[in-house]
Amino acid sequence: MKILQRYVLKELILPCLLCFSVLSFIFMAGYLVKAADMIIGRGVPFTQTLYVLLLVLPSILSYTAPMSLLTGVLIVFGSMSQNNEFRAMKASGVHPLKYMMPPLFLGFALSMFMFVFNDQVGPPARYELRRATKRMIMQHPMALIEPGRFVKISPSILFLAKRVEGDSMKDIVAHEGVDSDNPVRTIVAESGKMVMDSNTGQLEVQLSNGSVSESHGDGIQSVQFRTYKFPTLDEDDIRKLGKKKKDMTLAEVLVEISEFLADISGNADKKGVRELWTVFHQRIAFAFGSLVFAFMGIPIASIVKRGEVVISFGISMGATCLYYVLFAVAQTIALRGGLPPMICLWLPNILLIGVGSFLLRKAILS
Repeated sequence: MKILQRYVLKELILPCLLCFSVLSFIFMAGYLVKAADMIIGRGVPFTQTLYVLLLVLPSILSYTAPMSLLTGVLIVFGSMSQNNEFRAMKASGVHPLKYMMPPLFLGFALSMFMFVFNDQVGPPARYELRRATKRMIMQHPMALIEPGRFVKISPSILFLAKRVEGDSMKDIVAHEGVDSDNPVRTIVAESGKMVMDSNTGQLEVQLSNGSVSESHGDGIQSVQFRTYKFPTLDEDDIRKLGKKKKDMTLAEVLVEISEFLADISGNADKKGVRELWTVFHQRIAFAFGSLVFAFMGIPIASIVKRGEVVISFGISMGATCLYYVLFAVAQTIALRGGLPPMICLWLPNILLIGVGSFLLRKAILS
């Protein structure tokens, strides 16, 4: 019996690894194109660009690893079902659970690994990515500008340059104060450039020949200017960059929750506590996606009875899209207070494991 289980496990490993490589490359393709543009078109050093790419990788792997397991299970079990190998095993007196245990064990082991990976590697990498991106902007400010597209050059400023000619920008539109309750100030200028102020160490945007418009009461006040400056980033902004809730490890999330709950004044931010609990349960439940996909993949492969790579990949993409949509809906409901996060974030896993168990039972009895 162990020979049979080793055979199934051996058949699973190679397709899963190949799918993992292909899916990771597909997910990284957009970043690779942008990285090439940064290196060739905007003069960002290769090492700095590579560092940013490596920091993006953990977030991608958290999605591609479970998808690769599901695709591998569909390919292997679909092929075995198509070739009547399972029927031959049952005719030989082998209980179906015996050859179904390897993918379930692999799904559980991968879930345990992703639990640690998503907690100890993903959040620190996400936080460092924000710091590295800001540091790169400080050193190569024009790398941030994409002609014809709005970009956020600081927490409160949206910036658009229709044309870029070397270090000079043309036909500029900027919205200042987008993250505050005050009226948004709109700035239009003919040209501009980004410079580093040697006295303050701040990265500044210097605009020429334009106007600043701001709403006041029932009207809009507009002022013309020949030169207009506003700061975007400095070294203090990078040093003081705080962690977002998604950048925290589970231990840090629990510490933050305890600090909220220890507020003896009774003014604890209930919304903030709910957001923290949502992050906490979302990260744990999301890590068990591999086990969920293993439960789903075995019966689906037995029903479809097709082991072709294209079909398996298509089914895998459909199933994972459904799973992630359910997760997004559950997260939205949890954040809005529709259901407690502890219940809401585990519902997609419970629902799909239930459906998978039902289909698995049918596959065993058929």
